Amino acid sequence: MIALYLLILVDSISIAVVIPLLGPLLIDPATQVFLIGAPLHLRSLVTGLLVTVYVLLMLYMAPVLGRLSDQVGRRPVLLVCGIGVLLGNLLAGLGIESHSLALLFFGRVVAGATAASQITAQAAQVDLGSDKAARLSFSLLFSSLGFVIGPIVASTLSSRSLAAPLYFCAVLSALAVALLAMTYREAQRPARRLDLGAISIFEGVRCFRDAAADCRVRGLLACFLLMQIAWGSYFVFVSVFMMQSPRLRFSLGQVGVFMSLMGVGFCLANGLVQPLLARRYPMRGLAAAGLALTACAMVACLLAIHPYQAYLAALATGVAVNVAYPSIVTMLSDRVAADQQGWILGMVGSAVALGWGISSLISGAIGGFGHTLPIVLAGAVMALSALATLAVAASWRDKAPGHRDGP
Repeated sequence: MIALYLLILVDSISIAVVIPLLGPLLIDPATQVFLIGAPLHLRSLVTGLLVTVYVLLMLYMAPVLGRLSDQVGRRPVLLVCGIGVLLGNLLAGLGIESHSLALLFFGRVVAGATAASQITAQAAQVDLGSDKAARLSFSLLFSSLGFVIGPIVASTLSSRSLAAPLYFCAVLSALAVALLAMTYREAQRPARRLDLGAISIFEGVRCFRDAAADCRVRGLLACFLLMQIAWGSYFVFVSVFMMQSPRLRFSLGQVGVFMSLMGVGFCLANGLVQPLLARRYPMRGLAAAGLALTACAMVACLLAIHPYQAYLAALATGVAVNVAYPSIVTMLSDRVAADQQGWILGMVGSAVALGWGISSLISGAIGGFGHTLPIVLAGAVMALSALATLAVAASWRDKAPGHRDGP
């Protein structure tokens, strides 16, 4: 389990390192590396595309790798994913050092194509059988720690070079792969043999067609997709908003503190708040409340006039969104059979990727008109996802707290 948790941690650090660097690389004239002299609209669009290319590759490949892990086992897929994270970070760092935007994009392509380590590791946790909600929440705790450490790494090492944080992640990825290869053994062997005919490169798209036909998951997955559209817009562009806001004018170091506090909120939610609440309240109630509170915290961030107000909003956002996230994922996992866990968690990955892809394109396009607009969009869509979750919950019969949410 240590190897699984370390791989999840490294994967999250790698994601969290990139986001704070997008503003200095493309938006801030004082540190800008790419598209110097280009209009803000173009630079904002490319900022969104750097996220979109990653998540669209994840959209296609996460469910493929999830299906593959159901057939050949979790370990080989996790090794491939870990090596992909290593190469993606290395190529992106070289792209920044050489001022090659094409190489930076290629690094994001490699990382996105192998971005299924968290999903596959979560499926390995589910394989253990007992106390599924707690195990998923604990794995999300390590994911959250990455969002604490990543911004600190970005703000600290970027003083030497904007590529240095990515090289640091490459070294961590190499250590994680080595530990995984030496220590991790699966809890159980796959029940089925490899059947490539059952796996398609379009799995990430077809899964939504399958979900639309499956009454067990379609409504809940639609709510989750709305949540990810909102969260992707907020998470990617909030650092740019903080750096460009005339009231705040955050430095990269302050952005690192802001995003690390958001990560602390993730940790508090996944390691303490959500597991405690899950023992007393139904998952569907926690999901709706978490989404609504996240929307409120996003609005609070917009209204902040002092750095400490923004820091408090970041902490509240991190707690609220990670009360909602594991609650929805647990409900989705509960609604399918044991031999479909890789599939449903791969579908979760596809929904995350599609949501972030949509939000990054839209927010990148409108960001050139004002860095407040992506945050406004995020708050509105997050509120909509809370209302949609309440509507889905209204179609389910009530169960006592602590029981899984059935149809």
